[in-house]
Amino acid sequence: MIDIARLTGGMPVRIWPAALWTLAAATAINLGWSAAPVIWRLAGQDGQIIPAFAGPQAAAAARTDLAPLLDFAPFGQDSLPTPEPQVTGETSLGLTLLGVTIGNPASASRAIISGGDTPVASYPVGARVLGNADVAEVNADHVVLRVDGRLETLSFADTRTATARAAGGNLRNLIPQATQAAPTNTSNAPEDVINRYRAAIQADALGVLDRLGVTPTPDGYQIGVNASPGVLQAGMRPGDVITSVNGQRVGDMEADRRYFDQVAASGRARVELQRDGQAIVMSFPLK
Repeated sequence: MIDIARLTGGMPVRIWPAALWTLAAATAINLGWSAAPVIWRLAGQDGQIIPAFAGPQAAAAARTDLAPLLDFAPFGQDSLPTPEPQVTGETSLGLTLLGVTIGNPASASRAIISGGDTPVASYPVGARVLGNADVAEVNADHVVLRVDGRLETLSFADTRTATARAAGGNLRNLIPQATQAAPTNTSNAPEDVINRYRAAIQADALGVLDRLGVTPTPDGYQIGVNASPGVLQAGMRPGDVITSVNGQRVGDMEADRRYFDQVAASGRARVELQRDGQAIVMSFPLK
């Protein structure tokens, strides 16, 4: 057990391993308006018989050209919105979805994506991931990409191999490196990464906080200006305050130690944080 009171000069500090560990882990439719149909009724004058020998000038007058009047359209014209393309299926671009940030409004959401030559980065809605692919929509369990005008989904990996590559590698990047060199045969499987992180917290929780660039506050854990690259790659920003994980707020030390394994067993970490007075939810797959 770490004597937090002794390390902090007697001041009480709440260290929440579950919160520390989980650090590792709009399009608006514009509708057109339709004018009511307008029926034009043209009535002639009765009572006068046009002589059969009427000349060309009289015949031309009988054929009124309505084109200029219709082009003028004083009551408007019918206008139908361009239909939004339908999602065609899962994308084959070779990208991996590592996490999402659900913002309010939806246009403030972000997606953490990697794959191929694309570095791990947090992309907002509308951002270009590849030369022909933009982020069109961000949801809790998948992202919609606009690829050459088509809509394709990018979902969290659900096979064990892909998950080990996505979640395991992502967790490894977020975990602060120990001062000693890690073994060359270190496994990137999610359960192994989680076990290493658990051991690091139990050995030196304050050191883990310091290497992450995170400071405990009465409201949660605040991301500092010197936050680790992995924390920033996860979509967090300096000044963010993590307030809860999977619905549970920062609490008692011993209770949170037990909660650590519950979060790991759930397979997903749902992190809620405060950013400039706004609640933001981030979701990370864990296995």
